[in-house]
Amino acid sequence: MKFIRVYLFKILIAVCSLGGVIISFFTAQQDGYSIWHKRLLYFTVQSNVWIGLTTLFLLLVLIFAKRSVKTIRTLYFLKFIFSVSITVTAIVFFCLLAPFADESYHIWTLSGFLTHLFAPLFSIIDLFIDGYKLKAKPLIVFASTLPPIAYGTVCAIFTCLNVDFGRGDNYPYIFMNHFSSAGLFGFSSELPFLGSAYWIVFITLITASIGFFYYKLKNKNR
Repeated sequence: MKFIRVYLFKILIAVCSLGGVIISFFTAQQDGYSIWHKRLLYFTVQSNVWIGLTTLFLLLVLIFAKRSVKTIRTLYFLKFIFSVSITVTAIVFFCLLAPFADESYHIWTLSGFLTHLFAPLFSIIDLFIDGYKLKAKPLIVFASTLPPIAYGTVCAIFTCLNVDFGRGDNYPYIFMNHFSSAGLFGFSSELPFLGSAYWIVFITLITASIGFFYYKLKNKNR
């Protein structure tokens, strides 16, 4: 039971997230990307790398350095934050991206399922099945919003600098195209329908809501 509660799902998280990202590098060009490392510009890959490396490091510390209490506490704190990020990845993918993606994206592949479905699912399960008494404070809800906010800010700069995100576009996702027909604060009858500013606020609110829900549920389970 201890193996299942503490180690099993962490192993699955590391394998699915990091394995899925590595596979996506090898399939990048057939999925329409100019070069493999352009994948790193996408929140899907970044959120999987964050949760995968944090969980892998946490596993190693739990196995080989159990007395490193401060390190363990910090890693659990980061794991909570990145569990929120990987949840946002799954929600945005299945609700906003997958329904409108054309066949050139090849989204229903092994790497797609690993990074968009299994890594988020195992991260959520492990967050609540692990009996570690994370001293979650309200600050952690705010901290959970920082990765998407930081990503959106950097992407906005890259869009203004006309950086190619790998598929000939200067934006990673259609709803982050600040120069679309809807612009920043407008509306449109075609994708993305709303200005990118509205989408950014909407996703930030979703992130904060998920963080708050996880925070309340985690404290309740303590």
